[in-house]
Amino acid sequence: MRTIKTLVLVFWSSSLMAQSADEILQKADEIRAPSESYRMEVSVESSDDSRFRYEIKVGGKESSIIRTLEPAREVGKNFLMLHEDMWAYVPNIKRSLRVTLNQKLTGQAANGDISRMTWVGDYKPTLESQTDKEWVLLLKAERRGLTYDGIRVWVDKSNYRPLRGEYLSLQGKVLKRVEFTGYKSIAGNVRPTNIRIENADRKEDYSILRILDMQKAEFSSTLFTQNNLQ
Repeated sequence: MRTIKTLVLVFWSSSLMAQSADEILQKADEIRAPSESYRMEVSVESSDDSRFRYEIKVGGKESSIIRTLEPAREVGKNFLMLHEDMWAYVPNIKRSLRVTLNQKLTGQAANGDISRMTWVGDYKPTLESQTDKEWVLLLKAERRGLTYDGIRVWVDKSNYRPLRGEYLSLQGKVLKRVEFTGYKSIAGNVRPTNIRIENADRKEDYSILRILDMQKAEFSSTLFTQNNLQ
C-alpha cells in the first residue's frame, strides 16, 4: 500500500513539474478574470485616503471602457482602451486626451491595472523557479505599450491561483509588489477580489483594488469608441 501511495505521489509531482509555463499562466489567467466579455465594478482605496469607484465594461481582450462613479468631482472622467491605445475624457475641457496603460490612475494603481487584466498574449512566461507548493513565473512583455515591462508571479500549485507578484521595469527592477487575496466565487470561477499594490521602495504607499461585482456580459463593438466617452 505504501508503495502504491508513493508511486501516486511521484506521478502527481512529475505531472506538476512537466507542465509548461504557458499552461500554468493560462490557468492562472482564467482565475484572475474571464477571457470573454464582462462587466465589473471596482473600488480603489489608497494610503493617501483617496477612494475611487469605477464601472468597467470589458469587450474581450482588447477593448474596455471605464466610467468613474466616485468621487463626485471625478464623475464624467472616463477612459477607453483599444489594444495598447488609451484615451481619457476630461469633462473640464470636453476633450479626450491620449494616455498610456502604465500611467497612474490613482494611488499605486495604473490605468492598465483595471482596464487590461489578462496576461496571456501580452507576456511571454518562463518558469523561473518552484517549490513544493508554488511556481514562480517570469513574464516578459511581448511588445511595448503594456502596463508593465515584466511581471514575476507566484502561483499556487494546488489550484493555479496567483498569490503575489512583482511588477518590473525593462531592466528588471521591482517597481511595485502585488498580493491577490479575498478569493470568492464570481463570474463563473473562484477569483481574487482584493488586489493590493504597493510601491516597492515605500511600502506605506499602497492601493487596494476591490472587485465589488463581476458578471459576464455581451457588448456591441460600437460601445468601444471615443464618442461614448462623454
